Amino acid sequence: MHNTSRLLLPLLACALLGGCAAGSATRIIGDTAGAAGGALLGHKLGKGKSLYTALGAGGGVVLSESLQAGSRGSAQKSYAAGYEKGQSDSAKRQYQALTERQRLAPQSDDAAHLRLFDVPIPEREQNGIILAPGTATLRIQQ
Repeated sequence: MHNTSRLLLPLLACALLGGCAAGSATRIIGDTAGAAGGALLGHKLGKGKSLYTALGAGGGVVLSESLQAGSRGSAQKSYAAGYEKGQSDSAKRQYQALTERQRLAPQSDDAAHLRLFDVPIPEREQNGIILAPGTATLRIQQ
C-alpha cells in the first residue's frame, strides 16, 4: 500500500498542475497522459524511487509538449498555405471576371444604348502628392 501512495502522489500532482500552462482540453489530456506514462515508466525503471518517478513524469510532459508543438506548427503551415491559395484563387476569379466583361463589350446593336461622358478632374492632392488635372470617361449603358 505504501508503494502505491508513493506513485499516486506524483501522478496526482502532475494531473492537477498539467492544466496550469494549458489552454485546451487536448493539451491538458496530452500533458497529463504524458506525465502519468512517464511517471509509471520512471517508477518501474527506478525500482520505486521517487526521484526517478518525478524525472519520468517531467520527461513525459516534455515529450507531450514537443509532439503538440510539432502538430501546431504543421497546422499553422497548412493554414498559411490554404490562405495563400485562397488569395490566389480570388485574384484569378477577379481576373477572369474582368476578362469576361471586356469580352462581352457592347456589340454594334448595343452601341445605340451606350453613352460616354468626359468629366474633367481638377488638380488635387492625395497622400501628399499633387496630381495633375485630367479627364475621366464615364461609360453608361442603358
